[in-house]
Amino acid sequence: MENLDYVLDVNLKSVIHLTELAIPHLEKTKGNIVSVSSIGSQKTNTSVPFYCIAKAALDHFARNYAAILAPKGIRINNLNPGGTTTAFMSRHGIPQEVIEKAIKNYDIPLGRWAAPSEMGEFILFMASEKASYMTGQCINVDGGSLIHSPAIKFD
Repeated sequence: MENLDYVLDVNLKSVIHLTELAIPHLEKTKGNIVSVSSIGSQKTNTSVPFYCIAKAALDHFARNYAAILAPKGIRINNLNPGGTTTAFMSRHGIPQEVIEKAIKNYDIPLGRWAAPSEMGEFILFMASEKASYMTGQCINVDGGSLIHSPAIKFD
């Protein structure tokens, strides 16, 4: 339960708290919020179930608060990245050789992990006026990971 509390604090409650603190300013400026969730919010992962649960809750938070904040002119959306080359795993103490093996074995239809700059471009778009009619959305940028499922082989 201690691990669950920590994961919820970092991945969900912090975003809710910061959103509440920012609402008065965002209402004045008609600003918007883009949170970083994960495709883990939409698929199970037995290695990190609490992370996936927290990210699923973050997606639902974005949808709920988008409905609450829209009348105030505030938009809220989530970016849901797939495999992206960051220090996420090494920062959690996973050895480099394990990371390399995991990346190699993680089957992404487009055949590669994303660069952080690719995710940054989506965040910039979602925060821009070009996305002024978008709120309550959880946008998957995952190289096709969520559409991928192994096919039944018929000989």
